[in-house]
Amino acid sequence: MALTKLSSESLINSYTIIDNMFITDYLPIADEMAVKVYLHGMFQCGNKTGRDNSLEGVSLALGVSASEVENAVKYWESVGAIRITCDEPLSYEYLPLKTGNIKVKKYDPEKYRDFITQLESIILDRPMTPNELMKYVEVIEEYKIDQNAMLMIVSHCTNLKGTKVHSNYILTVAKSWANEGVCDIQSAEAKLRELEANTDNMRQVFYALGLRSAPDFEDKQQFVKWNSSWGYDLECILYVAKLCKKRGGIKKLDNLLDSFYRLGLFTMPSIIKHAEYIDYVKNLGININNKIGAFYANMEPVIEQYIVPWLDRGYDGKGLLTLANICFHRNIKHLDGMNNLIEDLFANGVISNEAINEHYTEITRKDKLIKMLLKTIGSSRTVSMKDRDYYNTWSEMWAFSPDIIEYAVSLSVGKSHSFAYINSVLSNWHNNGLKTLADCKKVGGATTASISNAKPSTQDLNDNRIYSKEELEEIYGNLDKSTDFDF
Repeated sequence: MALTKLSSESLINSYTIIDNMFITDYLPIADEMAVKVYLHGMFQCGNKTGRDNSLEGVSLALGVSASEVENAVKYWESVGAIRITCDEPLSYEYLPLKTGNIKVKKYDPEKYRDFITQLESIILDRPMTPNELMKYVEVIEEYKIDQNAMLMIVSHCTNLKGTKVHSNYILTVAKSWANEGVCDIQSAEAKLRELEANTDNMRQVFYALGLRSAPDFEDKQQFVKWNSSWGYDLECILYVAKLCKKRGGIKKLDNLLDSFYRLGLFTMPSIIKHAEYIDYVKNLGININNKIGAFYANMEPVIEQYIVPWLDRGYDGKGLLTLANICFHRNIKHLDGMNNLIEDLFANGVISNEAINEHYTEITRKDKLIKMLLKTIGSSRTVSMKDRDYYNTWSEMWAFSPDIIEYAVSLSVGKSHSFAYINSVLSNWHNNGLKTLADCKKVGGATTASISNAKPSTQDLNDNRIYSKEELEEIYGNLDKSTDFDF
């Protein structure tokens, strides 16, 4: 282990040194993705922790696919800036940058003379630099795209974006199409017909979303994904778009369709039913918050963290609103508190609205009995959870009837520590198997009265003798040999 190293915070706040030759000689001829990968790789060279220094880490950090990172790495190797040391898993090392080491790709000028002439005739608004023209040639060579197919892509992009469209946009479209197998004139024509057919469809989608702008290439590509890849027809897409109207646009629509796709919802009836459920859950969450007096600006985390799990446990809207009302009266004004209440009820099998009402009706009935018992011993305080626990022990675990409990309470009148006295008396009756009021009255409280009134002496409190295992066995008999006591 190293004696010292930079902390992760210091590493982030430190610097990455870039050779000026990279800026003057290499950067002008590299595309945006290649530059990003080169700079991020230099940053990782200074990351001594090695964290995220992998193909997956770089892909995640830059928000691009692993194949795009790999292509960028291969580009830098082709111009002599790096050396790939391993293909699987991918690893590479940076080489010293020298002008003489730049491996400039050579292309036959005659091969691309007509292409460059036609390209410049399409993009008339500005002169094209040699580096820009070289990028087109490199993409054509690397992705094996027919020159005429590339010109069709350029014309398509300029029709969408105007003749001032940046080359990076056009080349991104070209690479995307090439990855789909669109590399020749025939496949490019088919792709353009598909996109043209989707133009009217996307206009309808934009109208349903409340968008006034015109759909561009990426929007049409989205429609192809929804329609061709995921199998949603125009009717379904328009219905979901209306659900997103003025609430996030294309991105929201894509996310919602993606969630339906992952849930296996493809037909209008199933989508409508689920959309109604989503609306129901949202309104339920709002009503619950109103009941308990809470407010959340963003309801999505509330629905995901609380409402849906409660519904999954079997609680319905009526039951949850009943519990929200109970929380309000108990001064529980946050969803965590309500969740704790539901956890306890669920553990006891109290789920339906009827069961919830019965549960709290029984609590109210017992509270009235406990209140009367408190009055008997001269207390006017409210009923506490400890009181309820005691009463449940007496009535349910020890199976004493209300009249027996009431008798035991009457015996505690005037005694100090009334509940300690009551517990002692009832425990004695329980241990002696007494079940009727008559039997309890025969025994009365005399047996335990002296115990409850006895005061521990100083000697009792200071008796700190530690008994050995042998002494305890002599007193209590053989101890469980499986138990490991440490005396």
